[in-house]
Amino acid sequence: MYLARVPDKNMGWRYIIRQSYSHNNGYRSRDLFDLGDDPSRFIVYPGGNGFYIDTSIERAIADQGISVSQDDLEPIFLPFLAPHIRRVIDGFDRKSRHQEVLQACTPADAHHRFDRFRLHFLRTGRVSHREMGCTPDRFYARLNHKSRDEIEYDFIRAERQLKPGELALYTYQIFDLQRHFTEVYARTHPEALDPGKMDRFFVKTLCELNRDRSFWMEEDTGESLQPHLVRYAVMYFDSAFPLRDPFGDFLRDFMNRHRIYQPPESVRVNLEESARLFGVSSETLKKMDCRTLTRRYRKLAQKHHPDKGGDPEGFIRLNAAYQKLLKRKSKQ
Repeated sequence: MYLARVPDKNMGWRYIIRQSYSHNNGYRSRDLFDLGDDPSRFIVYPGGNGFYIDTSIERAIADQGISVSQDDLEPIFLPFLAPHIRRVIDGFDRKSRHQEVLQACTPADAHHRFDRFRLHFLRTGRVSHREMGCTPDRFYARLNHKSRDEIEYDFIRAERQLKPGELALYTYQIFDLQRHFTEVYARTHPEALDPGKMDRFFVKTLCELNRDRSFWMEEDTGESLQPHLVRYAVMYFDSAFPLRDPFGDFLRDFMNRHRIYQPPESVRVNLEESARLFGVSSETLKKMDCRTLTRRYRKLAQKHHPDKGGDPEGFIRLNAAYQKLLKRKSKQ
């Protein structure tokens, strides 16, 4: 069993206990119990650090011919426990929650490529085709015997560990966008690639995944973009690649070694020069949101990047202007 969170026009979000079950040659999901907008109201505190889940849930699920116990329900309600009890539970339950169940593992190749890419990035911080070829089957054990819906909710929880600066690189690698580029720096410096071309390949790959019946297994799908893929569209278009240029690395190292830092005069860029560097008027630059600013920066960075024969001084000043503007706009 697992917990699903679905949008509701009246409640905002509604929580549902679901279960994956075998169907034909795959797995599907079904609703077992609607918890409404507040699962915590089903947690009973008899006193001290004790708690149990309202037995009405067990009875309601049993009426559907499915036997469940308190041990089955507790993991679903852990995020909604009172904080002081959650701390106690975390201290005693950490080992058991991280211990993998030893069972016959599905062969790695049986899992969808997109699932394997996501799992590798979340566990190792990158997608390496060479390393994936040597990964044992048990690495993918958490994907076994689950419906597409349950797998996606597992990934939603795992993706919360990603930092904002990692989201663009995450989507770039899990959708394997580098395979569409021949530039030698495609894997190490995707921020210097043609953003328009990258956007087209991302949309194409996303639509192919949306139509891939082997990915959706036994789940019902329609013509529109599946809800579980919408988050990747938002993640891709609303995130920017981290800046990883030699000059930026030098600046970060310098700032880490000094408690008080002022950028040199040669790198300070005022609004008028920033507008000139971005090729727009000052008023237009002021009205740009973070997403538009980032997209324009990516196009200009490709032109001025030293690795592509661009002007190093122009790239340095463009980078300084972008960082200053992005910091100012993020506070608005």
